[in-house]
Amino acid sequence: MTLSAPTRLFILSGVLLCAGCMSIRTKTPTGKSVLMNEAEFAAYVEHVFRHHNGVVNDLLFASNKLDSSNNAALLRAEAKMDHACHPLNEVVSSSTGGQSPSFWSELQLADAVPECEAATRRLEKLMNEEY
Repeated sequence: MTLSAPTRLFILSGVLLCAGCMSIRTKTPTGKSVLMNEAEFAAYVEHVFRHHNGVVNDLLFASNKLDSSNNAALLRAEAKMDHACHPLNEVVSSSTGGQSPSFWSELQLADAVPECEAATRRLEKLMNEEY
């Protein structure tokens, strides 16, 4: 018996959702695979979100002090961070707005959060080199 692509996707989504109830496989910013329970992952997501917001705030306040010769590198790093952190910001924004994040947005978090953390660290390093 051969299943259609939508049926396979539906079954895979159900399996992932059930598996997600027990543990979440994600990675560190360096790419190492790690397994976290829901509470650990929630704490990790919150940590990355707070760090990301802190770096964004620092960038806003420091933008007038930064050397203009390195602005292109900072702008590129900021754009990469914005892109990498978009799924995380979308989920947090939905949650704080009293809405439930979409299923697909939540599924993206396991990959997006470590990418957001790594991009945030890269921008933070560039900023620190400027001070």
